[in-house]
Amino acid sequence: MKRLLVLAALALASAIIPAPASAQTPSNGGVGEKYWIEFSATWWQPNLKGSVSSDRLGVIGSQIDFAKDLDLGSARFTDFRLVLRPAKKHRFRFQYTPIAFTGDSVLSRDITFAGKVYPISLPVSSTLDWHVWRFGYEWDFFYRPRGFVGVVIQTGITQFDAGIDSIIGSAEASGTAPLVEFGLAGRVYPIRNLAVNMEGTYGKLTDLEPDHVLTSLALDFSATYNFTNYVGVSGGWRRTNTNLQIDSDRGDLTFSGFWLGGVVRY
Repeated sequence: MKRLLVLAALALASAIIPAPASAQTPSNGGVGEKYWIEFSATWWQPNLKGSVSSDRLGVIGSQIDFAKDLDLGSARFTDFRLVLRPAKKHRFRFQYTPIAFTGDSVLSRDITFAGKVYPISLPVSSTLDWHVWRFGYEWDFFYRPRGFVGVVIQTGITQFDAGIDSIIGSAEASGTAPLVEFGLAGRVYPIRNLAVNMEGTYGKLTDLEPDHVLTSLALDFSATYNFTNYVGVSGGWRRTNTNLQIDSDRGDLTFSGFWLGGVVRY
């Protein structure tokens, strides 16, 4: 992951540095870089991969696959982001991502979840809710009118709830854990109105409390077309991996897929 981020930063820098002197004037800089506040909303339709398990009452839980066992596949969600930019190279970032999946399936094997055994051929309804709040700071240590490369430091909270319901009973596993992530963000303007963006962050926290572990990885590749400094449309591909253990509940979640959105600035 670290090597990938470094290579991405070098690629962005090499794309920005060769710009001729005439392209370094503010009048020829990228459209969309003059703002104090930026708000964006994106519509994301990720595929879900991963599993959940929960031990209860001394009973070891099964490793339950979201897709194969519970038929949780893909759905469409909204991601909200706010950027405050008090100075050219400094950005304060806020993000909220709510994700919810529901599914109905007939079990193809016996599974044990939160102390309950669900036998093969049992119809079940399942849910997965995943919420992330991130608050961070970005310093663009390399900045030019046609692009930048910056470091990102952010913290936040991730929360997941997974449940199974059937005629023989229901059970739930849940967890909330803090996030601390570091990474790189970059942007280059191949033409004035078009911004190509790349971002990657990674974090790992262990021993916050007994049996509490969290690992997170996020990658985002996108492009934004800015009609003016104040309005633009964007699209890209995003992948997030979250692996957490909170007491006897464990979740391994990967979301990946394309997204579309819009951005407004002031």
